Amino acid sequence: MTEQEQKWFNELTKDRSDSACTLEKPSMRGVQRSVVDKYSDQAHFIYELLQNADDVKATSARFRLEKDGLFFIHNGSVRFTVSNPQSEDADTNSAALGHINSITSIANSNKPEASIGKFGVGFKAVFQYTQTPHIYDPGIRFKIERFIVPHLLEEDLRWREAPDTVFWFPFDHKVKTPEESFDDVLEKLKALDLPVLFLSHLKTVAFEGDGITGQYTKKVKGERQQGDMAVQQVAVSLDLSGR
Repeated sequence: MTEQEQKWFNELTKDRSDSACTLEKPSMRGVQRSVVDKYSDQAHFIYELLQNADDVKATSARFRLEKDGLFFIHNGSVRFTVSNPQSEDADTNSAALGHINSITSIANSNKPEASIGKFGVGFKAVFQYTQTPHIYDPGIRFKIERFIVPHLLEEDLRWREAPDTVFWFPFDHKVKTPEESFDDVLEKLKALDLPVLFLSHLKTVAFEGDGITGQYTKKVKGERQQGDMAVQQVAVSLDLSGR
């Protein structure tokens, strides 16, 4: 980060800490619950992660499920940014809001309403399973605490490939046990509903966990022009191996 970005990040941490104090008041606790539980679908956040990866032009993504948490890795080319917390209203309207500002806010995103949104409300579904998402990007590493408060991380993941972005979601939910989280996520990964069919950039989505590996792929078999529309014939497949 540049010196200016470091200053904005520190100011963002203070701003979100002040907001978190408000959200933690008894009179406001329902706000967080309503945002997190917006999607009743088990492990819906997986679809949100894939959409966000597609938004940043990733062509491949993979999930690595551990007993104590979930890694999500993609090769997107758009990097995390931070912007001035004092000008978030204007930056939102001009599509200049930083990604970190967006992911640590509630329903404040550069994306139009018609889009699922890069780090809109949908990302908050991860808090059904974790209290402290970690994000490792080539330019910055940080974790989120208290729902919206970012803190810098000193160390990178030793195994992260230089161009990749890695999310780590520890299964540290206050109510749901790590075992319950693991089972929920594994079942969802094995039964995703055509996860790459309607995405523009993602061609493969792979996962591994509990001795099982799988890969969803999309291949364009043919394309023709029909009036003003380009019509594609697409084949989507799932290859599973393991027990």
